[in-house]
Amino acid sequence: MILSCHVFSPLASHQLKNFKSTPYQSSLSSFPLFFSLTITNTPLFLSFSLPFLKFSFMALSKISTFNSPHQTLKYDFYSKQYAPVKNGCVSFEPQRKLRVVCSVAPNQVQAPVAPAAPTEAASKKECFGVFCTTYDLKEDEKTKSWKKLIKIAVSGAAGMISNHLLFKLASGEVFGPNQPIALRLLGSERSFEALEGVAMELEDSLYPLLREVSIGIDPYDVFQDCEWALLIGAKPRGPGMERADLLDINGQIFAEQGKALNAVASRNVKVMVVGNPCNTNALICMKNAPNIPPKNFHALTRLDENRAKCQLALKAGVFYDKVSNMTIWGNHSTTQVPDFLNAKIDGIPAKEVIKDTKWLETEFTEIVQKRGGALIKKWGRSSAASTAVSIVDAIRSLVTPTPAGDWFSSGVYTNGNPYGIVEDIVFSMPCRSKGDGDYELATNVIIDDFLRARIKKTEAELLAEKRCVAHLTGEGNAYCDLPEDTMLPGEQ
Repeated sequence: MILSCHVFSPLASHQLKNFKSTPYQSSLSSFPLFFSLTITNTPLFLSFSLPFLKFSFMALSKISTFNSPHQTLKYDFYSKQYAPVKNGCVSFEPQRKLRVVCSVAPNQVQAPVAPAAPTEAASKKECFGVFCTTYDLKEDEKTKSWKKLIKIAVSGAAGMISNHLLFKLASGEVFGPNQPIALRLLGSERSFEALEGVAMELEDSLYPLLREVSIGIDPYDVFQDCEWALLIGAKPRGPGMERADLLDINGQIFAEQGKALNAVASRNVKVMVVGNPCNTNALICMKNAPNIPPKNFHALTRLDENRAKCQLALKAGVFYDKVSNMTIWGNHSTTQVPDFLNAKIDGIPAKEVIKDTKWLETEFTEIVQKRGGALIKKWGRSSAASTAVSIVDAIRSLVTPTPAGDWFSSGVYTNGNPYGIVEDIVFSMPCRSKGDGDYELATNVIIDDFLRARIKKTEAELLAEKRCVAHLTGEGNAYCDLPEDTMLPGEQ
């Protein structure tokens, strides 16, 4: 490192004739250090370096001037004062003002960047750590080709699914390498310390696209102006709990969150409901947010689609990227319908590639329907990581144009659908997107008698669930007549 210093004395004007420098070196252990230099009013140049633990400089001496005697000063590095040498002794004369201006050579060391002034977000109690004070996004946007900041709210943010998802969001994997984001994390009083731990890990990960992180337990605070709401948090089904009880308990959570979104979120917020039973929870949330377009609500069935693609690829002996047009119809439960009729393998109808019709109609469907429960038996925990990946896939399908001829599955509102499915429920269907966050239902979809019968079964289940939560959707008194206790994948 090179430090350049210019030393000025208030003496009368003189010209610098010549000087001779001699080296001096000292270890840091020999502090305090003194060095001698001769000063005139003419600016002198002094440079010294700091190589590891050694300090060296060139002491300037024998400086002669015209018509003026020179003066020798000593500098005390502790007191940070210069003093003239008189008869071999140092005396400090504060009336003589001496100014020293130093600079670091730019090709050697980068100057530190001064921290940005705290923004309005810094005054909010819920913002976390470095994200309260470090960044000035508006200033950065002047020099970087970044898009406008988007605000993403995540409920259940201290849970296992979020522990995988949040870092994918922050990395740019979901919304792209030029999309800065702000994360609004919703937890509960019981999970608040864990939520702080999640925020600390995000802080330590140094994601440049992650511009803000705030944490809280009040959805009316956390959902403020959010443009995406990923509703993951829900109560798991405990031992002996009836499914009707689960619908009521979680329905109350999503009714409250729907009201909060309606009150404070962006009018075009996109809502992805993950907490089970996700189809009916999405319906409850939507009904409690009348100012947000119903089309903006989604129930996550992408994990089921991914599981179905994997099983078809295994059976056909191909890699799973060869499988397209895979639809999950209906509810995220064991009544869901993995559609092999419209699926394609390397552009060819799946039924023409896999000739085993019995396997397609029985084993394939059952594997997909019960995959979550089977995973718990093997591993002892639910499928958090693959669920997080499927959330990423679901969002990317909405913000990326769908490839020509393909589609993806999502649980969406059925009003106006072309498939003959009853209206006013949230039902997984084939969708396409232009990449603007919106979607349209796919066309040219074949529904035969076998597929229609299975669709009707899952439709009946969703209608029964809807009646069970009528008190939460503003449709009168609720009554539960669930046809059977269809265990949700991974719900145990």
